[in-house]
Amino acid sequence: MKRGPRIAIAIVAVIAAAIAGQWYFAITRDMPPEAGEPAAPPPPPAPAAPAPAPALAAATAAAPSEGDGLRRVPIPPVDARAPAWISMAQARESGDERTPPIQRSSEGQHPDASMLADHEAYAAYQLAQKQRLAAAYAKAATPELINLRADLERGREAGLPREQLARVAEKIRRIEQQRQAAAATLSK
Repeated sequence: MKRGPRIAIAIVAVIAAAIAGQWYFAITRDMPPEAGEPAAPPPPPAPAAPAPAPALAAATAAAPSEGDGLRRVPIPPVDARAPAWISMAQARESGDERTPPIQRSSEGQHPDASMLADHEAYAAYQLAQKQRLAAAYAKAATPELINLRADLERGREAGLPREQLARVAEKIRRIEQQRQAAAATLSK
């Protein structure tokens, strides 16, 4: 037998065992205790009106006497009606509503077969790509340099340490240097 089918069989066996385990624990959790085992006391009746959280009151009352200096905070209950893997699978399929939308840029130009076959045409394509990238960098660097220079000036007025000001000045110098290199690429 080849390796591929054995791996597939092993994966199916593991999945079947996981499903059987979940089924078994779901059944045994809801089963009444056997005759030899002592029966658990029945749960206390639910109060008619919502009362303040007794766990919080007990934890807050116990905290000062323990003397550990920690403040006890109630933990919200976990929704255990469905296994965690179900919500993870749903998030994988349909996404998480808390994530921001992805902003996609326009599709780039791809060389066709004739351009790939012709060395000069492909070199011209590569030069156009580099110039497009350089133009985008120069366009994005200009407002960023304005913001960094304003931040540097505010830092000087606020009396920040020289090391921090020097880091920002060095960043400005490097971005300006890259912007000049991009402008030189554009002039070719």
